[in-house]
Amino acid sequence: MNLGRAKTILIIAFTGLNLFLGYHLFWPDFGRLTTVAVTAEDIQETEAFLNENNYNLETPLDRSVKVGDFLSVAPAVGFQGDILQLFIKKGAGIVEAENATAYKVDNKTAYVYPGGLIRITFEPSLEFGYNGNEPDEEQLKDKLESFISEELIMPEGLAYDRMEVTDSEKIVLKYHRLLDGKPIYASQLQAYFDSGALDLIEISWLNPVERVPPREMEVISATDALANLVDLLGPSEQPVNIKSVELGYFSAEYEAEKWEIPPVWRIQLGENMLHYVNAFTGNIEADTFMPEQLP
Repeated sequence: MNLGRAKTILIIAFTGLNLFLGYHLFWPDFGRLTTVAVTAEDIQETEAFLNENNYNLETPLDRSVKVGDFLSVAPAVGFQGDILQLFIKKGAGIVEAENATAYKVDNKTAYVYPGGLIRITFEPSLEFGYNGNEPDEEQLKDKLESFISEELIMPEGLAYDRMEVTDSEKIVLKYHRLLDGKPIYASQLQAYFDSGALDLIEISWLNPVERVPPREMEVISATDALANLVDLLGPSEQPVNIKSVELGYFSAEYEAEKWEIPPVWRIQLGENMLHYVNAFTGNIEADTFMPEQLP
């Protein structure tokens, strides 16, 4: 073989190898979650353990173990300012409110709190075209999103989560923020309806700042998260249906400027019960989140 040609082939081969290694070492996927297979036997053992403790898995279980990172977040202060500016442009006047800046126009009052919470109340309530019975979820969702888009401001990354019916028969539509296709459960918008009318929109929106560390770390699998939760809760006296098991970001901790939230497995039991399992430690996170500054 021609010596020069052989050298050229070797140079191309080594260059390709260096590019491949450099990509994987120095160009991480910035937190995008990737998958590695979990065995079918693991799935079967987990389902057997759940059944022994009176839990019924109603959702397809993610047959994978994933990697993730901490997410540094901060309150969406700019979004708060945009809401207030919108009310001012519509002729709103300032009203007294404890620990909040508040503007009222027509039947709408916007309360903005230092910690990031926004509450928009409607007095009288805003009719939404159903008669107090449980509404068609898709229709109500579409009407609410149209209202937010036309009358308020659509938060960046808004994604629909689910509808809940409270013990007092109020309807709550819940949203969270998506980042690279994964939910930030701690970034929330909730709309409350009573007897066919909108009473309140409550927004605690977060901006992603950075991921820590920049490289991903392996997280526990969905099967381990389920096992940890059932170990904590113990056997159930009544059958419990597991509705969903999803990976995202969440923490019940809240700070005024910037803080880190871990990846979690969110597990829904029954219609309304949510549990968050830390995807690094396997510990159970607190299941509520909302800044304390309420009117």
